[in-house]
Amino acid sequence: MVSLALSADRFKFSQRIDRWLTQRVRQRRGLLKLPFTLEYRHIYVMPTRFGAWFGLLLVTTALGGLNFNNNMALLLGFLLAAIAQLTALLAYRNLVGLSLTSVHARPVFAGEMARFRIYIKNQEARPRFSTSVKSATDSDSKDIGPGESVAFSLRQASQQRGWLEMEPFHLENRYPLGLFRAWSVMLPHVRCLVYPAPAANPPPLPRTGRGDAGTPQPGDGEHFHGLREYQPGDPLRQVAWRASARHETLYSKVMETPREEACELNWYLMGNRDAEEKLSILTAWILRAEHRHIPYALELPTDALPAGLGDEHRDACLKILALYGT
Repeated sequence: MVSLALSADRFKFSQRIDRWLTQRVRQRRGLLKLPFTLEYRHIYVMPTRFGAWFGLLLVTTALGGLNFNNNMALLLGFLLAAIAQLTALLAYRNLVGLSLTSVHARPVFAGEMARFRIYIKNQEARPRFSTSVKSATDSDSKDIGPGESVAFSLRQASQQRGWLEMEPFHLENRYPLGLFRAWSVMLPHVRCLVYPAPAANPPPLPRTGRGDAGTPQPGDGEHFHGLREYQPGDPLRQVAWRASARHETLYSKVMETPREEACELNWYLMGNRDAEEKLSILTAWILRAEHRHIPYALELPTDALPAGLGDEHRDACLKILALYGT
């Protein structure tokens, strides 16, 4: 129990140090403007826990060598100290010159994990080993080759709809021996759009569509649409043999897929429900209409879109729902 309490205290102390350093960097540097290249003044180097115990071992070795006048112990201590100092330099050089080129995140639904894609480029002709990006909840580590651009990924929980600001993260490494940690605080101004969570059991799609958006679409389907002259590549099952024999020319059947009428997803169709519940139902309706290939229009008190179908129309409708009232 005592060891668990000590480890928890150390974890809280480390968190306090990180928060204090992040706040200080935010005040002095502000939000990053990408692309951003790391310079010497942006990088901090501190010993790791393993490095601190290793330093204590070196001090003990030096004291023992001085106490017993043992030159070999002193030589070993100084040699290990020189190696440790070189690893601090290598950890620093493994980060300096790296460029944070861009950060992107695709929209998610509330309650899902937002995934931020972080692109880091090595502009020099030497590899960078064990480079890591770390946030409070996730981490990712990769090697970066000479002149190579590598995509890292950090996940972040989304709680509610709207814009989700990316939390600060560290670009760090402990190369080569893990004795020292070199890191830099990154504060990019990046947001992820969070859609409302779709309702689990929404009402049926409203049948209030109007217009001719539900006309059948010629192409592959089960219903006969008409005839046209045979073209090379048409499947034999679509050849109209009787009509071809009658006109002494090969004809192919044109099939069609019947389409239901466009539905109007209207804010005022859901009665006196809570606003967030209405948004969840509208989100579920949009996904269901897309799945069934039914064109749909969206009408809210503040915005409206005409009937449509497809990824762009779906994303535009979901964005309106995500930002409603913000």
